[in-house]
Amino acid sequence: MGKKSVARNARLEELRREQKRKERRRALLIYGTSGFVALALLAGIIVYSVFDNRSKNKERSVGYVAAASPAAVTANCTGIRNDQSYGNQHVGATDTVEYKDSPPSSGNHESDPLPDAIRFYNPDSGIRVERAVHNLEHGFVVGWYDAKLPTDQVEKLRTVAADAGNRFIAVPWTRNDFAGDQHFVLTGWDRTQRCGTVSADVVKEFVKKWANPPLDGVTWDSPTAAESGAAGGTLNVTEDGPIDPAAAAAGGVVPGAGTMTQAPTAP
Repeated sequence: MGKKSVARNARLEELRREQKRKERRRALLIYGTSGFVALALLAGIIVYSVFDNRSKNKERSVGYVAAASPAAVTANCTGIRNDQSYGNQHVGATDTVEYKDSPPSSGNHESDPLPDAIRFYNPDSGIRVERAVHNLEHGFVVGWYDAKLPTDQVEKLRTVAADAGNRFIAVPWTRNDFAGDQHFVLTGWDRTQRCGTVSADVVKEFVKKWANPPLDGVTWDSPTAAESGAAGGTLNVTEDGPIDPAAAAAGGVVPGAGTMTQAPTAP
């Protein structure tokens, strides 16, 4: 073999070794970069999970207030606040519960909630607060209005309630006046939003968020309704107030002509 062939073969062998070195470096670079990317993604997932859990824990804690929506701001409403729980024991049909909040979003209540069939109760209906609080535990939303809510707003609430779905009821609050200029208050179990005016959009948002909330919420620091999805109670009221049992037994006319004009006769 000539000197040129030997030199050529040596050069080819050197080129092959150099090519293999480059391929190894390229492979190491690729694997190293892929490993780094994988580690970075894993770290990102862990960090996101930690912050997501912290955020969720914060949003589920007592005292947390969600930012008011544009519709809520327009209606002079607060954001939705997570409230402290105040029990859920049953009391007698004539017992009065002194609630810590006006109006309450939880607490002890009468065993018979208000019925599903009535969406709005008139200002002088005398509907028991204790019954409405039981509706909250069943996953209803209650829209409370006090004596200072202007008449035109009361009539607007009547219309809004008719279109808000069967998990919303509007109930007068007569124990005192709500603080400030916010005389309409939405509550779900352990959730409160106070408003200066009645807004169909705000009611719709609240109902969508807190009517029949998922049951996993009972484990949160500020829980959601433990009996979510349960039905309403006995239809022994009208929009004007409780039906007089004596009048009903006698077959007489009962209050609430717009809802029920005649009590059932006794068998």
